[in-house]
Amino acid sequence: MVRASCCTAILALAVMGCVESGEPAAGSGEAAENATISVSDSADVRIVHISDVRGLSLPRLDTRLVYSTAADLLLVRVGGAVFLPDSSLLLADGSTEIIFLDPDGQVQGRTGREGEGPGEYLDIARVGVDADGTLYAYDRRQRRFTFMDSQGTVTGVRNIERIGEIVPLVHLAGGEMIAVFEPRMRLPPGLQRPPLFLLRGSQTWEDVDTLGWWPGKERIVPPAQDRWHPVAFGATALYAGRGPYAAVATTDSLDVSLYEGLAPVARIRGGASPREITAVEMAAWTDLFLGMYPEERRSLERSRLEDSTGREAYPAFAALTVDAGGRIWLGDYAKLEEQERRWTVFSSEGRPVGTLHLPVFRPEWVQIRAGAMTGYGWVEFETTIPGAEHELLDVLGDRVAILRRDDLAGEFIEVYEVVR
Repeated sequence: MVRASCCTAILALAVMGCVESGEPAAGSGEAAENATISVSDSADVRIVHISDVRGLSLPRLDTRLVYSTAADLLLVRVGGAVFLPDSSLLLADGSTEIIFLDPDGQVQGRTGREGEGPGEYLDIARVGVDADGTLYAYDRRQRRFTFMDSQGTVTGVRNIERIGEIVPLVHLAGGEMIAVFEPRMRLPPGLQRPPLFLLRGSQTWEDVDTLGWWPGKERIVPPAQDRWHPVAFGATALYAGRGPYAAVATTDSLDVSLYEGLAPVARIRGGASPREITAVEMAAWTDLFLGMYPEERRSLERSRLEDSTGREAYPAFAALTVDAGGRIWLGDYAKLEEQERRWTVFSSEGRPVGTLHLPVFRPEWVQIRAGAMTGYGWVEFETTIPGAEHELLDVLGDRVAILRRDDLAGEFIEVYEVVR
C-alpha cells in the first residue's frame, strides 16, 4: 500500500494560506505582497486566476533519494516510466524493451524485443496506466497500443487507423482515447502558431470530437520557402496525461487546462514575472545549440538562426506533468547555469500547493528534432509537435521518478520521496 502523499498534507496548509477575491497572497517581499489569487466557478469548471505565480510564498517541498539506477542498470534511451500502485516502476528503454523495477529499484523483469508481433516494438514513445489501471505501451512507428498486466504479460493490442500522427494522453474505459494532434498544414509567411487540438477518439477512431484547441509552436515562415524557422525561446503548447487526467498548457503565460475524462475540471490563468534573456545567455545558448551539429553544418544552422527571431524573455514555463492524483506540475525554464529546475505544484482544483526543486535533464536537441537527412539535406517534417522532454517522468503519492544523464551521456533514473 502506498503511503498517503505528503503533498496532501501540505495542500491543507497551502489552501488555508490562499486568498480569494483578488486579495494579496501571504508571503515576504514586494512580489509576494503583490501576487493575488482569485477563484470562481463556471459550468462546473474551477477557474483559478493567479496574478504572478512566482510571487507567491508557497511551502518548499523537500525530497529524499530512495534509489538510483546509475550503478546497476545500463539504460540506452528512456522513452518513459510510470509507477504501479505498489510503488514499483515500469520503464521503456531503447525503443523496444520494457523493464520492471521493484519499490527498491531492483530489476524484477524484462519484456519486449524488436519486431512487429505481439509484445514486439519498433519505437516505444509512451508507457502509461489507463483509466481502469491497465498498463500500456504505445509504439509510435506502428501506431499500436500493447496492453499488459503487472507482470508484463500481453493482454491485448490495438492499432490506430484513419488519422495522422497523434500523441496519446489518456486511454479511457471502453477503448476511447484522448490525444493531442497538430495538423500538417502549409502556413502563410510570417509569425505563425498552428493550432494544437485535444481530441477524443472512439476505439476505432471513426468517431472523433474536438475537446479544445490551443496555439501551438511559434515559428517563422519565410516567403517562398518550404522550411519554417524556429523562434528562439518561442511560446508553445505543452501537454501531459496520467490515468484519467489530461492537461494542456501554453507557455506565453500561466495558462493550464485540466481534464478528467472528457470533461474540463479546472483552469489556471494568470502570469509569471518575466525573466530577461541577456546577450551573454543568448550567446551561450547559441554556442550550445551549434555544438550539437557537425562542423560542416554549423554555418548553415547559424544562418538559419540569424534568419529567425527570438524573444527577449524566457517562456513563463517549460515543462508540464499531471500526476496520478490529478495534481498539475509546472516546471520553470531552467537557465544554463541552473542545475535544478523549480516545479510549482497545483492541486487537481488548480490551487497552488508548493514548490519543488529537481535536477535538470537537458535533452540532446538534435536527436528529438522532427526531420531527416535526405539527398536534399535536412528536411523538416510538418508533424505533431514533440512534447517537451524534461526530467519528471511520473509522480504517484509521495514518490517522484526523474530522468538523469551522466557525464558520458548515459541515462539513469532516480526515485525520490517527498518529505515535509
